[in-house]
Amino acid sequence: ERMHLRAIGAAFCSLGAPDANDAPRPIIPFNSFAHQSSFRDGFEIQPAPDGKGMGAFSTVIIAKGATLGEYTGEVLTRKEVEARYWGTRKENKHDRKWRKSRCQRKQGISGDYLFDMGNDLFIDGEDADVSSWCRFANHADELNDEGEDDVACNVEVRRRLSWDEDEQQQLRLFLVALREIEPGTEICYDYGGEYW
Repeated sequence: ERMHLRAIGAAFCSLGAPDANDAPRPIIPFNSFAHQSSFRDGFEIQPAPDGKGMGAFSTVIIAKGATLGEYTGEVLTRKEVEARYWGTRKENKHDRKWRKSRCQRKQGISGDYLFDMGNDLFIDGEDADVSSWCRFANHADELNDEGEDDVACNVEVRRRLSWDEDEQQQLRLFLVALREIEPGTEICYDYGGEYW
């Protein structure tokens, strides 16, 4: 089943900017889990074209239907998202501690990396210390302006059910190749209408 990124802007902690989309992004250190997972999985993180910020680029040939990686991050409840990103609920001491930690570690708090998983749960891929390289996959339309798919999105997000050590169900997100992907190709998927 296809999933769409749901992002709601919030302040960038270092600058206190009211609109996260205008705030500069923090620099993600190379020793972060996000970068380390890219090396492990065969991707390079580098500046993307067209002002999209950083992007993930394949370093190997990827077969159609292959799973490229898991979109990981902190699992948040709706109440936490409402307080930390949407501003529709008052922050409690845990929310303030979370914000302080993000700021001290120079991690963003834009809300641009939230995946709505349903059941009032979200995956927040913004913290590069706990999120995978998949956070760097940028948006592309399903088809380019000419109606061709050769330079448009080349992966889709799929969710899969798994079980943890305590036999609890977990819904997880994965990037899956829609076609063969050549080395040097930027990994992109359609964020969906909710994002924009």
